[in-house]
Amino acid sequence: MEGRVFLLYAETQVHAGTGFEIGVVDLPIQRERTTRFPIINGIKGALRAYLRPRIEKNLEEKIFGSESGSGKGTSESESVKGTVPGSLSFSEARILLFPVRNPDRLFVWVTCPLVLIKFAKSVGDNDVVKELEEVNIDYGKAVSFYGSGEVFLEEVKLKSAAFELPRTRELISKISNCAPVDYLKKKMKSDVVVVNDVLFSEIAQTMTEVVPRVRINREKKTVEEGGLWYEEYLPQDTVMYFVVRKTYYGNKEDSGKDSLMEIFKNEVDGKLINIGGKETVGKGMMWVHAWR
Repeated sequence: MEGRVFLLYAETQVHAGTGFEIGVVDLPIQRERTTRFPIINGIKGALRAYLRPRIEKNLEEKIFGSESGSGKGTSESESVKGTVPGSLSFSEARILLFPVRNPDRLFVWVTCPLVLIKFAKSVGDNDVVKELEEVNIDYGKAVSFYGSGEVFLEEVKLKSAAFELPRTRELISKISNCAPVDYLKKKMKSDVVVVNDVLFSEIAQTMTEVVPRVRINREKKTVEEGGLWYEEYLPQDTVMYFVVRKTYYGNKEDSGKDSLMEIFKNEVDGKLINIGGKETVGKGMMWVHAWR
């Protein structure tokens, strides 16, 4: 396994935004340019903010690096030269399982071969990679782990695809350990649906939560001009993951970097961390689970 993989389970809705855009949604979430799959780019900063009051300053800088402008130089250029890179590097958080309303199971987690193959490669599960490379799920069909003949994702009806995917089921069973309670762990082992890559992209774009926000004039008790906007969120129970690797700065095989990886893992594993924006309205709380 290259690097160390960490799973994220959304306790509340998550908003990692791109800023204002002209469109139906004023504050959309971050997405990959090509696939339009949801991602979170600021994962390193969120983790650093969580660990800052919990570990010593020198340990923080060893893990994450010194911040811009924190060098000893007197000028801006000297300060930049004085910055020190961290011993660990952090990928963006990528989508793994996306929750969608289902009339039979309340909700199910949806994913696709492309997403699962990338994750399987990250954790070194070549059997899953080979298994998924041999299947071709048609658009409009789905592999349901709970055995239903037809699958409903909100109002979309999908036919069953005749693939067993035993290795993938085993992988999902391991992923289920990221859920915060046993009830959800048990549910995740069965309530997963694998769909076509293109269909998954469409689902991840159209079945997010869009929430209206209103700013009220306190004196007039009316909506202020320009005080209505729409924000996009990943639903609660979304599962994502990110990868932490040792950097190439200095000696990559330095045992000190191994100990820093272990310290980082021990500090965040099983913890509830705020990732993304809107923290003051209760959003962005995610459980971190170290892949074992």
